[in-house]
Amino acid sequence: MNIYISYNHEDAEFAREIADRLKNNGHDITFDVESLAPGQDWRKILSDGLKMADAFVALISKSAVNSSYVLSEIGAARAFAQLNGKMLVIPILLDNIDIPPVLRDIMVARSDDRNVDHTIFEIERAITAFTGARAAVEQNESEVAQKIEYNAPKYIDEAISTLKSAESRNRNLGIGWYVVGFISLVGGAVAAFFTIAEVSSMASIEWVRFALLTLKNIIVIGLLGACAKYAFTLGRSYVSEELKCSDRLHAISFGKFFLQVYGAKATWPDLKEAFQHWNIDRSSSFSSLDTSSFDPKVLESFLEVAKLVANKKDGK
Repeated sequence: MNIYISYNHEDAEFAREIADRLKNNGHDITFDVESLAPGQDWRKILSDGLKMADAFVALISKSAVNSSYVLSEIGAARAFAQLNGKMLVIPILLDNIDIPPVLRDIMVARSDDRNVDHTIFEIERAITAFTGARAAVEQNESEVAQKIEYNAPKYIDEAISTLKSAESRNRNLGIGWYVVGFISLVGGAVAAFFTIAEVSSMASIEWVRFALLTLKNIIVIGLLGACAKYAFTLGRSYVSEELKCSDRLHAISFGKFFLQVYGAKATWPDLKEAFQHWNIDRSSSFSSLDTSSFDPKVLESFLEVAKLVANKKDGK
């Protein structure tokens, strides 16, 4: 395990003893006295050592408490450990001092008499517990990754197949309803043409017959017009649903590409981000349909024709 030891230079001798013992136990140590050479950027070297460390051991003495550099190292280590969750911070309090504010929310170990054996025991005990917990987490992550790798492609293929089927169905229904609407419009135009032709062929206008003919054609043309409007509206709704399916297919295809590239390395947050746009939160196009807009208003037309006939009779 890579261990970073933070200390004040007044505690260098004790820190070296700890470093030597830990090194003999098989650990890799970042220890500034032996790591740095003249001319090196000590801030960069120690910062890199901190980022590479699996454990951060802070020797907190009376002199270290008054060292802004040691306290800043502790703050940086805690922030880094909280960020990646893979580094252990082990504060060791020396000289019977009070716990500094920066460490009051985590467990600390004490070595008031600077007993090396006791200090090494506390460090190794903390490392063992942390290693076991991290191994359990990694095992769980590995199992989740395996499940994702095994189940995700199957689920994605099923989703793609379902969406392609829905896309094709919506496209065909949209085209079908557009054809129905066009035929209805043509039927309305033909009905209007024959009505005009029939009226033109009358030798004299009989108002009752004219009213009945007009009413019949108003009903036919009104129903055909309403049918055309309804058909075009449905066609537009189905086409809109088809485009929605296309957008979802595009989003899922990107997620599938992400899985093919990263495979078992993909985490659950990665998957949620990769597939966040596949389930587009948009209401169905059919929910906005208003049936009142398709009313051909035949009754109103009938009343208008009746008024017209009544007025003509009164005029006689």
